[in-house]
Amino acid sequence: MKLFLTLFSLALITLISCQSNHKVMTYDQKIAQEKEIIKVIEANNTASENENFAELLKTLADSVAFFGTDESEIIKTFAEYKDAIQKQWDLYENTIFNAITNPFITMDDRATVASIIYGVEMETSHNGINEHHFLRVSRNLLKQNGHWVIASGVTSIPRTSYNEAPALPDTISP
Repeated sequence: MKLFLTLFSLALITLISCQSNHKVMTYDQKIAQEKEIIKVIEANNTASENENFAELLKTLADSVAFFGTDESEIIKTFAEYKDAIQKQWDLYENTIFNAITNPFITMDDRATVASIIYGVEMETSHNGINEHHFLRVSRNLLKQNGHWVIASGVTSIPRTSYNEAPALPDTISP
C-alpha cells in the first residue's frame, strides 16, 4: 500500500509540475494588445513621413528583415534599411500615409509575437507630380522590453487589373 501511495504521489506531483502556468489573454487584453500594435505601425509611418530615422528605430526590433515593392528591395541589416529609407526620402519631396485599413492581427496567447496585415494609402510628391498608391503591408512584431517592435515585413502595390500582368506560359517546364 505504501508503494502504491508513493507511486501515486509521484505521478500526481509529476502531472502537476508539468502543467503550464500559461494564462490565456482575456478579450479586453487582446484588444489592448492589438491597439498597441496599431500604434507601433502608425508611429513607424509618422516617423517615415517626418524623415526621422531615430524615431523609426524606436519602432524596430534588434534585427530586421524587409522585402519591398520590387525585387531589389531585400533588407536584412540596419545599414541596408537606413540606405533604402534614405533613398526613399531623397526620391520623394513628401510622403503622407493615411490611416491603415482592414487590419488583421494574429498573436500568440502570451502576446510575445504578432503579425498584422493591412492596407494603407500613401500619397507622395516626386518632381512636382503628386502620386497616389495603395499599399498592402504585412508586418511581424515581437515584444522586446515590454514593447511591440517590428521585426520583419513585406510591402506590395497591388495591380488594378490582371490585364497588366505578364503572360504566363501555357506549360511549365520541369
